[in-house]
Amino acid sequence: MIFLKNYFKFFIVLSIILNGCVSLPGIVNNPSNKSSNSKVISSDYSIDDVGINIIKINSLSNVELNKFNEDKIDELDFKVKKFADIYDYKYEYILGAADSISIDLTDTDDLDGTYLIDQEGMIDLPFIGKVKLNDLTLNEAQNILLQVIQNFYKNPDLQINIEEFNSSKVYIVGAVRNQITINLDQKPVKLIEAAIQANFNPSAADKLFGTKGLLRRDNKVYKIDLLNAFQSSDEKENFFLKKDDVIFIDRNSDAIHVFGEVSKPGIYFPNMDYSLTELISTSGLNQLTANAKKVYVIREKYASFLEVDVFQLDIKNPVNLIAGRKFLLQERDIVFIPPTEIVKWNRVISLLLPQTNLFKSYNPIINNGLETYKEP
Repeated sequence: MIFLKNYFKFFIVLSIILNGCVSLPGIVNNPSNKSSNSKVISSDYSIDDVGINIIKINSLSNVELNKFNEDKIDELDFKVKKFADIYDYKYEYILGAADSISIDLTDTDDLDGTYLIDQEGMIDLPFIGKVKLNDLTLNEAQNILLQVIQNFYKNPDLQINIEEFNSSKVYIVGAVRNQITINLDQKPVKLIEAAIQANFNPSAADKLFGTKGLLRRDNKVYKIDLLNAFQSSDEKENFFLKKDDVIFIDRNSDAIHVFGEVSKPGIYFPNMDYSLTELISTSGLNQLTANAKKVYVIREKYASFLEVDVFQLDIKNPVNLIAGRKFLLQERDIVFIPPTEIVKWNRVISLLLPQTNLFKSYNPIINNGLETYKEP
């Protein structure tokens, strides 16, 4: 068991490196206000302090398998439900510079016409002067104009409409297939619609693109996950976009890393219900070199300090693939399939043999043996 634990030290270090960015705050008002006195854990602990739990998958009951499948990383920071200014936001168009509005004043045509909102957010009305309408909804702008006009006209009846929508935009940038600017009008745009315009595909992922990122809104930054909008039963996860929203999607960091005796090692980006058996099939187990009795899944326990679960599946007996199908992989898992002992030995020999100088001292004995040896 000690040997087995030492065997995983390298992969635990790798796991910690790969998963070192999971503790970002959900919302950042001022990133510069972070404390500079945070304790550096790496200076006090080494890999030898990590606890390793060996768990045999084919010995788990269905109840235990379900517990491990459901015990996922708490990622509430990526759900907008906790932020009312996103989750409960109702879209209305916000007026701004370069928008045009039309005014229709009943009983007189003194003010009737189309007005362009200037760079200072104002329109210039005849006989009245400039009125600031920037950052107002259409109803708010109408109320402001009524308050101003009633000082010049008795019981005014005012109607306004937006003729040109030029100021309100949202931006989707980063690791998406199509970085876009979306022009908003009176028709609301939700996250799913914007993601589709950016050519986001919720059923496919790779290392060049991502699902998680940041939303900047009203000088605050939130962590979001595009998949939540597509997969959540709560419709509010598919929130309305607001003027000047910037959505930045980071490259996919939730990959599963596969090492060892497979024909296609590397990074995999599975969906949420990807089983160990499916991954073994997809990555291509090398049946000639793989130690089929020891398929390992290395998973950091985020709820515990310096502790790792190592799940082991014995697929030398094909029946155990059923247990592997019930065991669901999670984001940031490391799957490792070691070689058999004879393969390890053969590889060592193959590395040594080209180094002919290593065996130079034996050459006289070998050669002399060949010269003196005679068949009986």
